[in-house]
Amino acid sequence: MIVFNGGFAEEALWQASAGPTVLEDFESYSDGTQIPFLASLNLTFDELAGGGYPQAYLFGGTPYGSMQLGNFPNGINETNRWNDTIARPAAGFVLRSMGFWNGDGQSDTLVAFAYANSGVLLGSVGAFKGTFAGFVSDTPIAWVRFEGDTGDGWNHLDGLQVNAVPEPASVLLLTMGVALFGWGRRGARE
Repeated sequence: MIVFNGGFAEEALWQASAGPTVLEDFESYSDGTQIPFLASLNLTFDELAGGGYPQAYLFGGTPYGSMQLGNFPNGINETNRWNDTIARPAAGFVLRSMGFWNGDGQSDTLVAFAYANSGVLLGSVGAFKGTFAGFVSDTPIAWVRFEGDTGDGWNHLDGLQVNAVPEPASVLLLTMGVALFGWGRRGARE
């Protein structure tokens, strides 16, 4: 796994290495909206240990605007404090890279851990407050865990970017479906 950490220059290097990526800046969400999935990124989120899903949080502090993704859907209280945020590729997709900005104002590093399907840790990368971190992996990533035990325990990130592509089996099924559809239409014309 290759990791990137720093500012705009490192984000640009990560984007060049990651290939085509999609970005979510959370600006289209209202403050407090729980986000169980991000269709544009082909990502889902696990329910947090304290209940609920990560939420849009109005804070500021990154190049992508004032709305971010936080690990405290029940407000800033003890319910979700210290909860890890788990992101997974949506069914039928393979995750190869992820990048993010640490939007938290705490003087601490938000760490993302990437895992393979077998549960083996592929690697980790951290972003200090107001900086970018990202990784690119040759091995498909089954899930990414954003460490909840950081700073004051109420953590948030912004500028989430991924390269999630359809699984080879999904592409094969789609290709076969299109071919069968074409063959069926050809037979109907004859």
